[in-house]
Amino acid sequence: MYSEKYQRQTAIGSAEKALDPNLTDHELAAFARSPEAKVRATVAERPTTPLTALLKLLEDEAPAVRAGLARNPRPDMPEDVYMILAQDKAPEVVHALLKNRAVPDKIIAKLARSRHKDYVVAARARLAEKGTKAKVLGMVGIASS
Repeated sequence: MYSEKYQRQTAIGSAEKALDPNLTDHELAAFARSPEAKVRATVAERPTTPLTALLKLLEDEAPAVRAGLARNPRPDMPEDVYMILAQDKAPEVVHALLKNRAVPDKIIAKLARSRHKDYVVAARARLAEKGTKAKVLGMVGIASS
């Protein structure tokens, strides 16, 4: 029916609409239910998206959507959301979480103890940037290196 190019352009257009700063909570919640992962990822990244919609996006099948949620700088994001994202199987989700400055240091410190070397390196670098490496790593029982 429709060409792949048309569908892609439609998804990009919808994602651009989801960036509108004047969207209501209702409109953001509707975009969060979009069949297009790109649109859901855009909404997941917005700090103004209603928390109930964000909690539903936490279970999204698309790693790009969960990565968008991991990048969300919302100041009142429940810590449990970050804990769940820190355990995600998709590396893009965990790396997005590590780059998010709103994520508490204790969650980053937990990732510094991960079995994944990439996460450990990124987590320790993030903690070192903030000057909290020794303090936080000490709180979780890790000697700083």
